[in-house]
Amino acid sequence: MLINMRARGRTPTPTNRSTASRPKNLKNTLLDRDGRISVVGRVMEDAAPVPNSPLPNGMARLHVARIIPFSASRRHPLRVMLSKFAGQDMEDLLTGRGINDPSNALLLDATTHEAFDAFKFGLECENGRYFLRILVQSLPSSVSRHFEGDELFFGQGPEQETLPSALLCNIQLAVGRGLRASGAAETIDKILEDEESLNCGNLEGDYGLRVGASYLERELRALQGLDELAIDPLDSIMDPDREDVLPVTSRHRICA
Repeated sequence: MLINMRARGRTPTPTNRSTASRPKNLKNTLLDRDGRISVVGRVMEDAAPVPNSPLPNGMARLHVARIIPFSASRRHPLRVMLSKFAGQDMEDLLTGRGINDPSNALLLDATTHEAFDAFKFGLECENGRYFLRILVQSLPSSVSRHFEGDELFFGQGPEQETLPSALLCNIQLAVGRGLRASGAAETIDKILEDEESLNCGNLEGDYGLRVGASYLERELRALQGLDELAIDPLDSIMDPDREDVLPVTSRHRICA
């Protein structure tokens, strides 16, 4: 599940329908929803007219960043795992129009998009309010302009469009926290780099599942084995200020 969450899905090929019959594309929908500015980083779309007022943080070509990657729409095992992770059926949300719905998308500049895909930060939604959650220290400048817990405001544009889904934001954040807490994020980065060089960047279909999953399992078991050597499960730590015993919990247990 983690490899497929990190691997990028291909953008669907446009149809040959006439422009008049096509619905507004996802990027234009997001530009209208958020006022042609990325909510994270406050960067303005470079194709937009230059405003009279000072720019928030410059201009750049903004990308559509899906909260749950497009690859989920083609990978049933990933949808099953995400459904278990969420505690509810995710099939309709991650297939068909659901995967390309504005509820599953943000506008981000290129470097911020890459950091989001790498689970370096995430969004937490509580009672209809969005908060930035930072998961690593090294962040692109657009994200480092924010502080941990900063409230973010979507839907400030001229059109009333669907806001990012609270469920999808919180799932993406939970996966990112799991990656970082388990120490698996760097391992998955290495897997994807190796497979990109071996397979020309094509992680689709059986190749990505077969090679990536087996490699990931070996690497995570190695992490767990090293952890078990370092810390005996029967060991305990005495708190100098207390007389009771605190059991040690391995930080790699989540990998299993």
